[in-house]
Amino acid sequence: MIENDLLAQLQQQFSEHTFVQHRLSVVHKGRFANAIVYRYKDDGFDLIIKDFSQSPWFIRKSFARISVNQEYKGLSRLSELDAVANRFCRLSPIAVAYNYIEGTSLRSLIHQGKKLPVDFFSELERQVAKMHRKGIVHLDLRNMGNILCGADGKPYFIDFQSTISFARFPRWLQRFMRGSDMSGVYKAWSKLAEHPMPQAKQDYLEHFNHVRKRWIFKGYPIQRTYAWGAALVTQFLDSELVRSITDRL
Repeated sequence: MIENDLLAQLQQQFSEHTFVQHRLSVVHKGRFANAIVYRYKDDGFDLIIKDFSQSPWFIRKSFARISVNQEYKGLSRLSELDAVANRFCRLSPIAVAYNYIEGTSLRSLIHQGKKLPVDFFSELERQVAKMHRKGIVHLDLRNMGNILCGADGKPYFIDFQSTISFARFPRWLQRFMRGSDMSGVYKAWSKLAEHPMPQAKQDYLEHFNHVRKRWIFKGYPIQRTYAWGAALVTQFLDSELVRSITDRL
């Protein structure tokens, strides 16, 4: 039933194409508050779909909607970057689809003992800097499962659930947020590059790691919770009710 609903939603988004069930497969079966991740692949489309339809109702009515909204907004804001999927759509309030990127996560490459050319990390650094110039931070690039080495040898980002605009935050916090992203680049560079990282970048990474040890929002779960809190506040501030009140002041 859920798979049929997804196919119908895809058909509605791309009416010129015919979607068939045997082309839809489960990549990862999420639990509780996590989406089920599907892949749809045929001659015309190769998509990743994140869907929360099998989550409990209170997750579907709250966390799932924020998650899908954040993912969609992140993709929309960063669609001009070469490192981001350029075809995406929101299938429903609790499902999002975007182009599948053929590649291997940096985490997997580390486990395989592989190395990458320095040019890969230089391009990754450029893509992160371009993202920051757009006023956006990813906040989860230190998790190297979220950076791919594509089949074309270029870097790509995935998982935009933590992605937010940093303009509303104090400058000292903006620096830390951008530093979290860039330290993820240098962390990967230090572990996977064929040649040693330049000393200035090593110093940057060591300094950020030292500061991060004293940061109260340490660790993946708390960092993600912090990002969700920021997203929830943002959605509230963007609501029609709040705008109608502020317009009268």
